[in-house]
Amino acid sequence: MPVSIEDRFSFDLQGFLLLRGVLTADECDAYLEELIRLEEQDYEDKFQEQFTDGNLGLATKHTVNDKGIRLNGLPRLSKVFDPLIAHSRIVPYLDEFVGLPQLINTWSISKFQGATSGGWHRGVPTTDYSYRHGDIRSRMFNVVIFLTDNGPDDGCVVAIPASHKSSFDLSWREYPGLEMPGAMPAVGKAGDVFMFSEATIHNGLPKTTEGRRSNLYFNYVHAHYNVMTREPRNCHHFYLPPHVRERFDENQKKMTEWMQYVKWDY
Repeated sequence: MPVSIEDRFSFDLQGFLLLRGVLTADECDAYLEELIRLEEQDYEDKFQEQFTDGNLGLATKHTVNDKGIRLNGLPRLSKVFDPLIAHSRIVPYLDEFVGLPQLINTWSISKFQGATSGGWHRGVPTTDYSYRHGDIRSRMFNVVIFLTDNGPDDGCVVAIPASHKSSFDLSWREYPGLEMPGAMPAVGKAGDVFMFSEATIHNGLPKTTEGRRSNLYFNYVHAHYNVMTREPRNCHHFYLPPHVRERFDENQKKMTEWMQYVKWDY
């Protein structure tokens, strides 16, 4: 299904879109069940042994004050998440807004009551977003899949509309959470998907409610982006080895094609 002119207008205007009902309740439950199983495990992270200067990069599992859990490199951990790599509801937007999309990174973040906010940031500069000759191009593009409801007090993603084109920056640390001018919480139900240009300034809000808030994050770049030079110490999570990719279907292999040209032993 082609991306509507209204969605193109909204994305170019704001730098993000919210798609409703991409996953069913049963799909959310299945992904969440697998995520919880993986969160309960520990990981050796032998790939970190190559780094002898103490700067180890991201571990597979990262916890924050017992109030949050992040897992990195989801397809390395489980085949259950494979269908999300090239989901039929999402791929048209990747094609429309990235051009030649390739999966660079995957992770999950689960928050529990008491989780604090993150920090304002953007993944790429505003120069990596453009509109020319009718084509929108975001060099890096994030897809956030809600496995649980994301209300304003559930630690949801928050973004600054139109900041993918902003000409000025503030001292971001001086504006926590919704005190940042223009901050807009990305709220929705389980199964909704929030997608945005990584040139958009974004953050995560504190979680003050009970229960769990779990999201999956699938990050894509244009095929001309040299993924392995971006964050060398995190290449283990970016790159999926042949024994992982061999189980992918044709569309999933196409979305990870860059990986067949990379040599990575970790």
